[in-house]
Amino acid sequence: MKKVSLNELFIKYGFYNMKDAPLSREYSTVERDLTLLLNVKKELSALDIAEEMNEQDFVEILEKHTDSRTEMLLNGNVVPLEAIDCYVRGVVIELNRLGFKTNYSCDGHDRNRPVIGFETSHIAMQAASFLQSIGIETNRTGRSLKFRISRYDLPNMALSLNKMTKEQATEILEKTSILMPKDEYYTLLEKLLNISGVSRDEEQIRSFVLDELSNHVDHLTTDKYGNIIAQVSYGHGPTILLNAHLDTVDVFSPNRTIVKNYSILTSSDGILGADDRAGICAVLATVKTAKKSGFKGTLKIIFTVEEEIGLRGARAVNDFFLWDIDMAFVVDRRGIGDLVTSCYDMQFCTEQFARRIHRYANDRHPGNWRIVQGGSSDTRIWASQGINSMNISAGYFNEHTEMESLDIEANYRSYELLILLLQESRFLVRPHTTATRNRIVKK
Repeated sequence: MKKVSLNELFIKYGFYNMKDAPLSREYSTVERDLTLLLNVKKELSALDIAEEMNEQDFVEILEKHTDSRTEMLLNGNVVPLEAIDCYVRGVVIELNRLGFKTNYSCDGHDRNRPVIGFETSHIAMQAASFLQSIGIETNRTGRSLKFRISRYDLPNMALSLNKMTKEQATEILEKTSILMPKDEYYTLLEKLLNISGVSRDEEQIRSFVLDELSNHVDHLTTDKYGNIIAQVSYGHGPTILLNAHLDTVDVFSPNRTIVKNYSILTSSDGILGADDRAGICAVLATVKTAKKSGFKGTLKIIFTVEEEIGLRGARAVNDFFLWDIDMAFVVDRRGIGDLVTSCYDMQFCTEQFARRIHRYANDRHPGNWRIVQGGSSDTRIWASQGINSMNISAGYFNEHTEMESLDIEANYRSYELLILLLQESRFLVRPHTTATRNRIVKK
């Protein structure tokens, strides 16, 4: 049987890069790892092995010093190598070194496929995208990845990962990103902020949005009231409504300029119009990149008119278009990080639905999102149909006034959240999170 160099074996089974791997952040854990390494080297020395050896013999030595039954009982930050299954150990170390923070693993023990868990579902998505780009296929469920290879293939995978730098991994992620690049997003946002469209005079903005949607949907029309109605399907899965409104509360000043101060936009004269041009931008970007996100299901899109004067456009939408929608996301909330689940007299969604989205949102942007009660918006109309609905902050402040401003970074995060919710949508339609037509009612 072919012998393997000790240098290569140490890499394949997780002994190299221990110093850089976040898995070994605690001093006590580093000590235990070094003790394990010394014990292994003692056994190799006793066998008079200095350069190379049979790989299976090396694994047998490691297994004598391994108790992976304890890994799930430990904090992910303080897992010593001896608590990680031998075959998956090298991959765990390398993924942490490259920036994909893990918190549990199992090599399958010849009974199941190997699995690695990550600190957040977003990190799991990034890891899946990165691994796929280098030819390693996985199946993601929430925060964990199940590998489509046997545990005996994992050490060679660790060896391949060891040849890559963190900078190279970051570059691969950037190239394979499913998101619209920020410069492209902000260009679209600026275009929208320069198109007027006061209530009852939305023709110009409607024409622009129709043109932006035309190459990205299966069906596109304007209803009798002037709302834009669109639909696109990406296979079997949940049906999701995305919504923002076309009208602004006032006309744009003809001589105004948009002033940028770092990430904050304001208008030199009159309203900025971020309510709800910011919401339109987030929804348009989501529709344009939904296919790349891997979303399976159907998107229904409604851009309403006359929201600012009584939700008139939303009230006029044909009920038939709404009947099969599983959930609705509106981007028309002031501020940063609000997930609006109710107003003063109405619940928009079930508590289970709200809690799950809150968890996903803070996985993506830790500490950024909170569940709040809000005011009136088109969300009210969709919820009145028994649809689990939520209004998401768009990043604007002081709407309807000359002091209106928009945090474009916060607005981009709203777009990132919409993409994440598409990716996780199949977990949002489980029985315990799905509303029936009589469970979302007025208080």
